[in-house]
Amino acid sequence: MNNRIGKCIVCLFAMVVLANQSICSEDDVSVQAAKLPTELGTPFADNAILQQGMKVPVWGWSNPGTGITVEFQGQKKTIKAGDNQKWMVELDPLKASFEPATMTITESSGAKVVITNILVGEVWLASGQSNMNRPVSKTDVGVLGPPTRAGLATIRQCNAASSPAMHPIERVRGVWSTNWMTLNAISYSFAHKLQEELDVPVGIVHCAVGETSIRTWTPRCGFAEGQDEYTKEIYQGILKTDPTTPEHKKAWGDFYQGIEDGLAKNKELVAQGKEAKRITGQPPGNMASTRDNTWMFNGMMHPMTPYAIRGALWNQGYHSMYEGIVYYNNLHSLITGWRKEWNRPDLPVYFHQFYTPGEGDLSPSLAPVAEMRLGTWLARDIPNADMVIQIDIGGEIHYKNKALPGLRFANMALKKQYPQTVLKNGKKAADLVVHGPMFKSYKVDGNQVIVELEHTDGDLLVAETGTQRSKIAEPTIIPNGEDKVKLFYLAGEDRVWHPASMKISGEKVIVTSPGVPKPRGISYATGGVAWQPNLYNRALLPTAPFIYYDNKLVTSKDWPGSVLKIAGQKEELPDSENKELQFRNLPLLSGQFREDAVFQADAPVTIWGSVRAWGIHQDQPEKGVCKVLFEFGDLKKTIDVTPEMREWQVVVPPMKASAEPRTLKVAFTQDGKVVHERVCPNIVYGDVFYVAGPSQAQKAKSKSGASVAQPSGQIVRMMLNRSKRSAQSLQFRYTVSVSTKSNTSNSSIWEDASGEPGTLGHAIAAKTKRPVGIIFMETKGEKPPLKDWMPLEAIKQVPGLIDDYKQLASIHPGNEFYDANVRRYVADWKKYWSEYVPQMIATAKVPDGAPWGAEYPTLGAGVNTTASSTWNVSVLSFTPASLKGVIFLGYPELFKDGREKTFGPELTAMANCWKARFSEPDPHFFYTVPAKALVPEFTSPDGIKGKSTAVELGQWDDLGTLVDQVVREMHN
Repeated sequence: MNNRIGKCIVCLFAMVVLANQSICSEDDVSVQAAKLPTELGTPFADNAILQQGMKVPVWGWSNPGTGITVEFQGQKKTIKAGDNQKWMVELDPLKASFEPATMTITESSGAKVVITNILVGEVWLASGQSNMNRPVSKTDVGVLGPPTRAGLATIRQCNAASSPAMHPIERVRGVWSTNWMTLNAISYSFAHKLQEELDVPVGIVHCAVGETSIRTWTPRCGFAEGQDEYTKEIYQGILKTDPTTPEHKKAWGDFYQGIEDGLAKNKELVAQGKEAKRITGQPPGNMASTRDNTWMFNGMMHPMTPYAIRGALWNQGYHSMYEGIVYYNNLHSLITGWRKEWNRPDLPVYFHQFYTPGEGDLSPSLAPVAEMRLGTWLARDIPNADMVIQIDIGGEIHYKNKALPGLRFANMALKKQYPQTVLKNGKKAADLVVHGPMFKSYKVDGNQVIVELEHTDGDLLVAETGTQRSKIAEPTIIPNGEDKVKLFYLAGEDRVWHPASMKISGEKVIVTSPGVPKPRGISYATGGVAWQPNLYNRALLPTAPFIYYDNKLVTSKDWPGSVLKIAGQKEELPDSENKELQFRNLPLLSGQFREDAVFQADAPVTIWGSVRAWGIHQDQPEKGVCKVLFEFGDLKKTIDVTPEMREWQVVVPPMKASAEPRTLKVAFTQDGKVVHERVCPNIVYGDVFYVAGPSQAQKAKSKSGASVAQPSGQIVRMMLNRSKRSAQSLQFRYTVSVSTKSNTSNSSIWEDASGEPGTLGHAIAAKTKRPVGIIFMETKGEKPPLKDWMPLEAIKQVPGLIDDYKQLASIHPGNEFYDANVRRYVADWKKYWSEYVPQMIATAKVPDGAPWGAEYPTLGAGVNTTASSTWNVSVLSFTPASLKGVIFLGYPELFKDGREKTFGPELTAMANCWKARFSEPDPHFFYTVPAKALVPEFTSPDGIKGKSTAVELGQWDDLGTLVDQVVREMHN
């Protein structure tokens, strides 16, 4: 794990928590327990809803031996706090009530904690990721309206104001929100229906966070009993972050030893004049991020246990959609763990089958998302748990139509948990139909496949949800709509899947395809449904996807080739074999080398890129025999990729300026097969300039009267910074944007220069009659100091930046500061495991009040400088580059707050390092400085090597003066 990224993730999550707190504060919630001697468990706060009809645990912490009395609804329970400060009583089963009540907790000293506005009714846990965290106000659920009892918030949601945690915590603040528009949409829809039918208050214990997997909400005990290898491996990783286990001792001992071995190896490399390597690596255990296995349960859900709840709802999938059928294993682990933590072996848990992102894909599929749905369907074998289908809901990542999924959850709960309830329609809840049709069996009769389904509710019909998507997406029946259903496919002996037609025959479906005279396999909706017309029962519940061949369930594991062949479509490889897919992020060419590029004429041009798939294989050499195949005009080269190689280079001999288009082709092969290829046509030769400056520079207009060139009639192209950032503490070697894919909306591309940014290029082209390329890397609204533009070796050369240098050197290998920092890092980890974590485990509370897990040791813990951050993004990925000139556009912020005194030496160091880092020939370095009228006094650069020119500006946006000066120098 990159430790700085991990820290950023924690900071981002903290912002989310604070946002949730601010929403809750609208309800004027006060938690008196936080200010009084007794500290109460997380869910016990003003506006709480308690569970009716079962014993209700109430807990908290006081000084050891303190007598505690809890009073509520005429009950009085007493107990003493234990040696660990914790106490817990159980209230006898309560009666549902809309009448606000008060709970009083009294210490033997006489001190009291009073919780007000408490209701009693039904309480459910609701968990998942962002779609289980989406508020009513951003969905269709708002049409349901507020809770039915005017003037009284009878549906409420409890949130734990805590962060993810490596180990379970307990003592965190809880807040009950009463503003219905801020509640989670799916659970509010669920609660609204429950309240309508049961006529009781409904409370939701809310534990959901965006971009979280199912595994992070699973407690450790849920994985402990897993018998499959997948679950066992997860559990072993969790044990490595428990300092009481032998697994931890071995894993971290190996980690520390590996670091020491790395330091020794680096010493040898430096002595040999070779580049030292980063050596810290990924800490062992479930520490890929603060959203790794168990972390969200430990920090957000564990503080809620064992609050009395009727059952639990689970809606998640996006963050787990690439894991496939093991979702079955994960659901078993999740539910097992929740039941153990609540000490409720029969705790009801209802889970959604993943919805359909987008519009739905007609073709059958064994892709991971399809198999995740299959794993969900198979997990119905968990006792007292069940699946609710939402496959007929489509949309974006945060789909809007959440009322229908919530209502289906409610019907499932009504039937299973409240069967004797007489509903508003006069029927008993036990009579509700809560399952859509599901595959039971099929038989082949000639060219027909006759499918028998369960849960047909007496008949089948065709319907769709698309026409209602702007409202509550209730299915609309399509009379005689069998020909509208395009989700069935059949396969014969050749295992090729063909589109099929269907006919409803009572509770069965007859499926045929003209392309399959002798069918053996059938698929339905495995690519998704969304708004497509599809098969429903009379209760208007959709059919769950299925796929069988020779009467056996089809999975990618046992299907030949692991990918389905679809008639009329190009055959696809499974992800595990699809090298083009695996290497899609390979930055085979650095960002400047792409279609429509301008290369520097009359000079050697170094073309280069990476042989490591960034973010996927960056730390490991590729297996097999790998080569880079290079072709540019008559120049062809084959480069053998060695295990230690990270980059490749080819130097192209000098060529004359020319508008004749050339094509660059580079391929990466593995065992003779091309797995990644870049073809870059329409490359021309001319003069190339790298320009750096703030965003205002490209909007500048001449105010000095100097000429501003009009379009020259020549080829003039620009590469702009189209990413959302221009600075980062991490080095981005091959791209300005975050993505290393060659074509994204944030990729810098070569395009025809126009407007003010193209003024310089057109002016030069008009004089030289040669193609011109401008690489303009503007900062994104930032005005960074000069040190941010400088690489590490430049910072070292400026005495005033020595502290910045030491900080950055401590995270760049090959020097004494890095070695010392690494040893500090190891010592911090040892102290963390021997002191900090044991104290947290013993007390179930964060010792220093920091978010648990947020302050674990990082290599960059002492780095707070921004130095090099702009260089890392805006300059590094263009070195080496053959250039005619470099232009640095000064701005007022470089000459304020005493920076004018250090401008000269800093710019000198920066310019010399830029010149060295680009390539031959020595590029002419232009830089703008203010006239005395703007800045009366500043130090001037002294010692810039090679060609350089200072351009004095009477006004900061005087682009015309700069253009004229550059043109004069270039023309001479």
